[in-house]
Amino acid sequence: MIDVLDKLDLDWSDLPKTHEVTSALLAELAEDKDTLRLLVDRVREEQSLMAMCERHRLLDKIVVYDGGERGFRLRVHISTREHRDRPHDHRFSFTSRILTGRYRHTRHDLVGELDESVPWHVQDDVDARLSEARAVPMFVTHQTAGSTYSLHHTEVHTTFTTPGTVSLFLRGPAEKDRSLITERETGRLWWRYGADKEKTERRVAKAMERTEFEDLVGQLNRLEII
Repeated sequence: MIDVLDKLDLDWSDLPKTHEVTSALLAELAEDKDTLRLLVDRVREEQSLMAMCERHRLLDKIVVYDGGERGFRLRVHISTREHRDRPHDHRFSFTSRILTGRYRHTRHDLVGELDESVPWHVQDDVDARLSEARAVPMFVTHQTAGSTYSLHHTEVHTTFTTPGTVSLFLRGPAEKDRSLITERETGRLWWRYGADKEKTERRVAKAMERTEFEDLVGQLNRLEII
């Protein structure tokens, strides 16, 4: 599988075609626990991968492969017990496959004027600014173990997961500087940037410690993901 990933060359501008390739790859990896365990275990030895792993309020991210200049990364996502209705887009298109658990997936249209002048440093909900733009739900799907989907970076969505939901997440190269997060109840918004433009305090806060990584690996073992 590592050899396959080393040779993987994807055209994310053709998302349907890319979905065919990435969904088949993630399906194969989901069935190959030995290889998935190898990918997770090698994070301990690869400091560059460990440095990319992050802890967030809604989910934890273990980066198991970095495609370098090809711009894609393979991650394992582990949902926490916290849920928020926060429609958002991404800086990149991606393919995701649920390994265990389930979630409600809502697609939205963004209606109204998006205030692009909100400063770059507004990167957390405590700093969020009011906006006239509203994310309006359009349709809902229920994703369960084995579900695979791809999402274009322009789409706005939300996911409500059950605790301990685990997914494989293959993200493409960044296609814009920032992504949008909105808060449905208040109409506030804030931005998400890549590591090179994040505030230092935010990067420090979401960094994953070794002990936290080991706790998550233990959780993956208990869930029989690896």
